[in-house]
Amino acid sequence: MKRNACFWVALLAAVSLSGCVERQMTLATDPPGAKAYYNGTYVGQTPVTFHFTYYQAPDLKFEKDGYRTFRTTPDVKPPLYQVFPLDLIAETSPFTFYDKRTFSYTLEAATKTDTAELVKRAEELRDETVPPR
Repeated sequence: MKRNACFWVALLAAVSLSGCVERQMTLATDPPGAKAYYNGTYVGQTPVTFHFTYYQAPDLKFEKDGYRTFRTTPDVKPPLYQVFPLDLIAETSPFTFYDKRTFSYTLEAATKTDTAELVKRAEELRDETVPPR
């Protein structure tokens, strides 16, 4: 009887240690080649795929020469098998669950600013705000 109990305990321990959830996020931009940041950490040039740990609303930032810096905070909701109490089953099952997310964004071309026009506007604003002496 003791052998049977030890066998079942060992089997249960082995099964509970084998399950996991693989979370992957892919970030893509049009045009490709933008620097991608996930919560302030550089993750590579788009398109880039990396593993993430937490379901949240991450701060995404994309930078590319000749294009405006783009920031967004997409809502990354967990799949049903990652919601309590089902997450306990997914994490301890003998199977591996895969959650792959892809986010695609179009970058806006940067507009060239006329320096003379910018200085003129700044002077006009200064004149409006500074009282005459």
